[in-house]
Amino acid sequence: MTGMVSLMVSLSACGHRDAVDTVDNWYHQYQGGEIAKQRPPAPGAHGNYPRVGLTPTTTVELPSPSARQALTDKLTLQRNLSQHLAVADGPLTIAAPPPPPKPRPASTESGSSMSVVAPGQTPPANPAPGPAPMPGKQAQPAPPKATTPRTDEAPEAPLPEVTRFAPPPIKPGELPQIGDLPPVAPRFPGFDIPRDAALPDIIPPAYDLTEPHGTLIRFNQASDQMARGQDGAIGKALSGRGPHDIVYVKGFGEITSFRPSEQVLGIRLGLLRARSLAQTLILHGVAASDIRISAGALGRGARIDRSPY
Repeated sequence: MTGMVSLMVSLSACGHRDAVDTVDNWYHQYQGGEIAKQRPPAPGAHGNYPRVGLTPTTTVELPSPSARQALTDKLTLQRNLSQHLAVADGPLTIAAPPPPPKPRPASTESGSSMSVVAPGQTPPANPAPGPAPMPGKQAQPAPPKATTPRTDEAPEAPLPEVTRFAPPPIKPGELPQIGDLPPVAPRFPGFDIPRDAALPDIIPPAYDLTEPHGTLIRFNQASDQMARGQDGAIGKALSGRGPHDIVYVKGFGEITSFRPSEQVLGIRLGLLRARSLAQTLILHGVAASDIRISAGALGRGARIDRSPY
C-alpha cells in the first residue's frame, strides 16, 4: 500500500506531464544510451519572437503588372459571359403537369346516372351489372375465349457485330501511319446520327462583356441594403472631387432571364440601389442636385463615377 501511495505521489509531481510520459521517461532511463540523454532545445526556442511583417525577406517572383491585369480582364470576361448565358437560358424550373380531368356523372332519361370515362383514363374496375337470369333456368358457364399470340410487339434490335482492328505490323525504325481524317462514327440499327453532329459550336451572341467603369459598391443579394464596410470605397470614389462636380450613380439588378417582366424587376431593384447609394452620398456631403442616378437590369451592386454611364 505504501508503494502505491508513493507511485501516485511521484506521478502527480510532474504537473506538465501525464502518467504515460512519466512511465515512458522511466523506461528510457532504464534502457540508457542516447535515448536517455536530455534532448536539446529547438532552434530559436529562447530567442526573440520574429516579426511577421518582415517575412519573407526574399522578393517573391510574380508576373509583370501588365500580365496580371491581362489575366484579370480575361477572367472578368469569362465571368460576365457565363452570367449572360445563364440569364439567357433562364431558370431550370419545370412546371408540374395539370391534374387529369375528373369524370362527370351523366344522367339518362330514366333518371339513372352513369359515369363517363375521360379520354386517357382506364374504365372502372367494377363493370355495370348485366340482365338478371330467368327463374327456373340454370346459368351456363361462358365458353372459354381463345387466346391469340400478340403480334404488335416490336422485334428486338440486333446487337452490333464486334470487329477487331488489327494494326499493320510496324518495322523497326519506321513511324506508324496516321490517317488524315477522323474515324467514321459508329452506327447502330434503329438509331440515326443527327446531321448537325459534326457542325461547329454555335457562336455566342455578341454580349457587352466589358466591366462597367467606376467604383463598385456591394449590396446584399436581392436587396437594396448596402453591405458593411463600404465607407472606404465611397470615400475613395469621392476623393479629388470639386465642390460642384457631378457624381453619377448606376445601380444594377439581379435578373434570372431576359423576359420583359424579369427585366422590369431588375431595373426596379437597380433604381432602389441607386437611390440608397445617393442617400449615402448626401450624408458624405454631396449635394442632391449634383447626383445623377440610372439603373441596369443585369450587373452587380452599384457603381460611382464622375463620368456619365
